Amino acid sequence: MNRPTIVTIVGGLFFPRVAELGLAVEDTVSPRVLAKMIHAGTMTESHVAASRALLYLANLSISSERVRRACQRIAEERAEHHQRMQQAFEKKSLPEQTEGKPEGVEVPEIACIMGDGGRLQLLDRSLPNTEPCSAEKGDHWKESRIAAIMGMSGQEYDCDPQPTLPPELCYNTIAETLSEIGHTGKTGDLPQETQENGGDYSDIARCGEGIVGPELEHRSVVASRKNWEEFGRLLVCLAWYKGFAAAKRKVFVSDGSAAIEKMQRTHFSHYTSVLDLLHGLAYSLAAARAMTQTETAARDLYNAWAAKIWEGKISEVIDELRAWSVKLGPPPEKARSDDPRLVVRTSLVFYENHACRMDYPNYRRAGFSLTSSLMESTVKQVNRRVKGSEKFWSSSGGEAMLRLRGEAISDDHPLRKHLESRTRHATGQRSYRSRNNLLSI
Repeated sequence: MNRPTIVTIVGGLFFPRVAELGLAVEDTVSPRVLAKMIHAGTMTESHVAASRALLYLANLSISSERVRRACQRIAEERAEHHQRMQQAFEKKSLPEQTEGKPEGVEVPEIACIMGDGGRLQLLDRSLPNTEPCSAEKGDHWKESRIAAIMGMSGQEYDCDPQPTLPPELCYNTIAETLSEIGHTGKTGDLPQETQENGGDYSDIARCGEGIVGPELEHRSVVASRKNWEEFGRLLVCLAWYKGFAAAKRKVFVSDGSAAIEKMQRTHFSHYTSVLDLLHGLAYSLAAARAMTQTETAARDLYNAWAAKIWEGKISEVIDELRAWSVKLGPPPEKARSDDPRLVVRTSLVFYENHACRMDYPNYRRAGFSLTSSLMESTVKQVNRRVKGSEKFWSSSGGEAMLRLRGEAISDDHPLRKHLESRTRHATGQRSYRSRNNLLSI
């Protein structure tokens, strides 16, 4: 189908055949240059750095503001596309949503969803009553929602393929990493930025080594500032279009966050829900350290509990913690965070709430992933672009960069495909958007 020939008049000069060049009316650069701008804007640490990279690597003199506007426009196009996908998905019947798939899509052996929260700072100067100085108080740190849609492969087993606790999860090997995951150190001497901003830990992504589990085949990343309910609607839609609903083995791995669990129950109830093993072990470490006086005693107690959790005997750990809680007594109303009574009570409640998601022997037999270490590394990749003590985003700007960054680091390259396809759909007509910005939160 031939595109219409458009004649544009600028300053008395005629520019025919704009649509045939694949240019939208709003475009000020060629499609190739636009792709370079979006890549630089999403993969470097800032729009200023993107401008410098374009000049140095591509000999393109493009201001940081033009890079920002281009990223915003492409993010809006992606948001509109996702909105259309959601509308089409939500019109399908419930059986089709939970078991169907698009025609021609290959179904993964194991459909795995993981979710977590990231961090960024918001500062909308255009809004009333905004005090720039309040940034010093940490008021601007907000949570982002990040998820990984991962296709995996791996065999199922007739019996537990790894019945005993691997050495990688014993005290001497993993204690410091677990301290960072749960902020469970005795001395509380974690770096200040880690305590405030949520923690990007380089060792967490390696914690899955030595544990029997599936192989990652491909990963798609979704990031947004929308609330967990809206984010869940988007996530289940995108997972469906990748054929996840039709997979025979489906698993949802999370760290025990109440908001993420609610999203799982609402949108992924047909998935097996698994508590991240490392977060589960972190509470054992916290309780073991709180109840002992020496590191040797803490090591022995943690190793004993970790072995029981690994073997699926979480009820025995709960019984022991319950006995300790009775012995120590209830924590006072304003107990310190390191008060043994509070630590033991917190660990006990955590295990009571999540025992149904800690059947690790059966998960290993099914070939499921037991840890969310891949999710931790994904959050770090997203945060590397949007998070920083010197970085402040508007609501729409933060949402735009989260969306683009997630797609930019996805294995199936949805952002690159969009930039390639938009040239084939250019009509030469200006697309007017509604007043309600699709990227608003």
